[in-house]
Amino acid sequence: MARKEKLPKKKKSFIRRLFKWTGLTLLFLLIAIILIPIIFKDEIKELVLKEVSKSLKADVTIKDFDLTFLSTFPNVTIQLYDTKVTGRTEFKGVELASVKTIEAHVGLWDVIGGDEIKINAVHISDAKFDIRVDPDGKANYDIVIPEEDKPVEDKGPSKFKMSLQEYSLKNIEIVYDDQASDMYANIKNLNHTGEGDLTADVIDFATSTQIDELTLEMEGLSYLSKVKTNADVNLLMEFKEDDSKFTLKENNFALNNFKMSLDGFYQMLKDHDQMDLKLNTKEISFKDLLSLVPSFYQSGYESMIAKGDLKMNGEVKGRMDEKNLPGWDFGLNVKNASIKYAGLGSINNIIVDAGSKFAGGSNLDKMTLDVTKFHSEFVGNLIDANLKLRNPMTDPLIDSKLKARVNLATIGKVMPLAQGESYKGKLNADVSLNGRMSSIEKEQYEKFNAKGVIELFDFLYKSKDLNEDVNVKDLTLRFSPQNLSLEKMHASMGKSDFAMDGKIDNYLGYLFGNSKEDQLLKGAFNFNSNNLDLDQIMGVSNAPAAANTASAEPAPVDPNAEPLLIPENVDFNLNTNIQKLHYNGIDVNNIKGNVNMKEEVASLNGLTMNTMGGTVGLRGSYSSKDHNKPAIDLGYNLKEIDIQEITSHFLTIGKLAPVAKYAKGKFSSNLNMKGDLTKALEPVYNTLTGDGDFFTNTVNVSGFEPLKKLGDALSMDKISNQTFRDVKAFFSFKDGKMSLKKPLKIKMSGIDTEITGSTSFTQDIDYKMLLQVPKAMIPGGIIKAAEQGISKVNGLAPKLNIGSIPDIIPVNALVGGTVTKPVIKTDFKEALLKATGNLKDNLKEKGKEVLDKAKDSVKTIVKDKVEEVKKDLIAEKNKIMADAQKEADKLKAEAKKAADQVRAEADKQCNDGMAAAGSNPIKKKGAEVVCKEVKKKAESSATKIEQEGNTKADAIMKKAQDKADAVK
Repeated sequence: MARKEKLPKKKKSFIRRLFKWTGLTLLFLLIAIILIPIIFKDEIKELVLKEVSKSLKADVTIKDFDLTFLSTFPNVTIQLYDTKVTGRTEFKGVELASVKTIEAHVGLWDVIGGDEIKINAVHISDAKFDIRVDPDGKANYDIVIPEEDKPVEDKGPSKFKMSLQEYSLKNIEIVYDDQASDMYANIKNLNHTGEGDLTADVIDFATSTQIDELTLEMEGLSYLSKVKTNADVNLLMEFKEDDSKFTLKENNFALNNFKMSLDGFYQMLKDHDQMDLKLNTKEISFKDLLSLVPSFYQSGYESMIAKGDLKMNGEVKGRMDEKNLPGWDFGLNVKNASIKYAGLGSINNIIVDAGSKFAGGSNLDKMTLDVTKFHSEFVGNLIDANLKLRNPMTDPLIDSKLKARVNLATIGKVMPLAQGESYKGKLNADVSLNGRMSSIEKEQYEKFNAKGVIELFDFLYKSKDLNEDVNVKDLTLRFSPQNLSLEKMHASMGKSDFAMDGKIDNYLGYLFGNSKEDQLLKGAFNFNSNNLDLDQIMGVSNAPAAANTASAEPAPVDPNAEPLLIPENVDFNLNTNIQKLHYNGIDVNNIKGNVNMKEEVASLNGLTMNTMGGTVGLRGSYSSKDHNKPAIDLGYNLKEIDIQEITSHFLTIGKLAPVAKYAKGKFSSNLNMKGDLTKALEPVYNTLTGDGDFFTNTVNVSGFEPLKKLGDALSMDKISNQTFRDVKAFFSFKDGKMSLKKPLKIKMSGIDTEITGSTSFTQDIDYKMLLQVPKAMIPGGIIKAAEQGISKVNGLAPKLNIGSIPDIIPVNALVGGTVTKPVIKTDFKEALLKATGNLKDNLKEKGKEVLDKAKDSVKTIVKDKVEEVKKDLIAEKNKIMADAQKEADKLKAEAKKAADQVRAEADKQCNDGMAAAGSNPIKKKGAEVVCKEVKKKAESSATKIEQEGNTKADAIMKKAQDKADAVK
């Protein structure tokens, strides 16, 4: 048969081939989109941390990290979760930033093979920023390491480059505390976006900002208080080599209901800045202006009717450099204004004429500040004031008057008050100031006119925020050039009464002085009270605690709480005389002494009182010079104080002397102590240093765990509950623990005891005790072995008639562990056996010859008995530990075998995957990624198996050790 002719193979159509290769290409791209984030995830995370660590002098932690570009193709999205930046040097432990999520968009090909990674967008959400500047001007945000200070290997440009097109901030909280400039700001729930090519030389930049609450304070004055803020700002930004110019385009700002806009530009030149900015407030009304005043912007604001002519201008123009400031012109004029809330009377004839001008330049003495007129009338009340200030920088010229006649009960007739809030009483003021500060400084008081008085009569203030009403019977403040005199004040709150008088010197220098020395405010006051119930004033319940106060836990401390700050520019002296005070459940009587506040330090001088069954003397100081770390230098002298009372009310006592919680009686003590406090005024225990003493005639101790355990170790139950007499202890504390300075000698259930050692503030204990145990207190079962040894000796030489164990046995005890879980070790049995070998005083005189003949034999027999007993005990303990060690080693070996098997299986899986990948680079890279993940999981499982084995083995050895220790 003829061979069949082979037909030519039919070619597939071009369209089919196109779809085939297109489909394969798309499939390859899809696989790449899925695999690339996995392949490069760890490399990018390591790169991020490396770049950060070499650039910052702060600790940065990232809890989690993710990488994807499915939703942002062709950009890769890098996501960092729970990122924290914590201070490392001056602000150690302070979290500069805590960010829930950071998202950055970068180019795909930059990630795959580029030498640098360009960041195109950044989005930050749910973050808190704690920004601080200390009094010396050091800032916790100054964390970037200068290039010259970096190690050689870290120098050079970063692999990350900013190429921002957009960014956003969502749900941000910022606290800014600048102690060097006395400026504080708090921003809550900031949401901000910005768009524009920030890499271009000319940028149209658009931003939008919303803030729920904005608070701004400077030099003790509140400029904004929880103001709702919105701002949409468009900028034209032009960048040249020596010239950058920012021109305000369409923009608007809203502070509560106060809306405005800015026109003009700000230009940064080579040697100076130039600006021309104008405030546009054409659309605001008098009511809008009132929204910035917290007392008006509250319930009832929306229905409030406010009328009046309003003019407001603001302009800043000119040159700014190291010597010069631009000029400004600000003015506010309100005429024929009135305020009326629904259902209430009105505040009428409101007039405000105020402004400040400066032509620009370096001489700020040419600045003017004027409140030409401030006037208002309501329900028969009148307020008039004015202020003129010239030459503010060199020799301020002050011309000011205040007149007020107000029936405080009428406030509620023109303004809505909070529920439960009311005022009563009369306020009269008539004060005038006229003259130059130089007259005050030179004590030429006749050249400065300062006179007037402020008086308050039958004042009563009620508020639901106060636990008791404030009642001021009378108060008189009198002005003179020299001082402001508080001639009298008599007041009460609830059951408390207090009276005060004194004077304040240099009040004008404080208000208008230029230098820190000029602004020092001096004062001296006398404070007297027959009864001061602070618990009632603060609303503290006097109900008895439901649980034992000895075990009560302190209330949780707010980590963001601000410490009590002593002003730096005051020098106040307060002399106190309080007959009876109730605070924190304690009754204190006859409080006398002096408190001084100066240069951010409050000092106690000779403060004495009667409380807790005895007398207390206090001395020392509290310093807030370091606002983040207050410090104390205190001392006390206590006489006949009830131990239970002081322990239940002062938790620090429980830290210094834990046994106090279990003691009853009275004690006397002296203490000197230095150390740091937290911002919440809790002691930083490892910084405390000092020394003191403790004396008590009689103290009963019951339930103290170390004594209970010691009684168990000695088989003497009566040790658990003790009555100590004539105790005198000397102690010191340092490095977080309190140590006895010299041995404490006490008698414990008739046992003379000497104690040395320490207690840490974390309640770890480390004590050595030497107990002189009377023979009569030794349980019969314990001494049986020793008596058998003595019996054998007497059997050998009956005529010797050797006595029994000595009357006193020295026993050593080591007390470790913690206060609640003590560990006691004693050499009781060893001491007992040693005592039986000391026969020198027990042998009766039966003749020199018999004694010398028997002595060696007796000693040999007793010594053998001691060694025999010791060997038996050691052998039994060794057997227990050896058996346990075998079982523990077996467990560890089995665990290691299982762990090694898991690792081996992972290695085999990796080898098989790499072999299957062959020389294909993509498959090989994919296999490496899979292999890395498999090994990571295997190592985690293997480590867990080994740890569980070690834990079980340790438990076996611990149980065996306890059993061996119990062998006596």
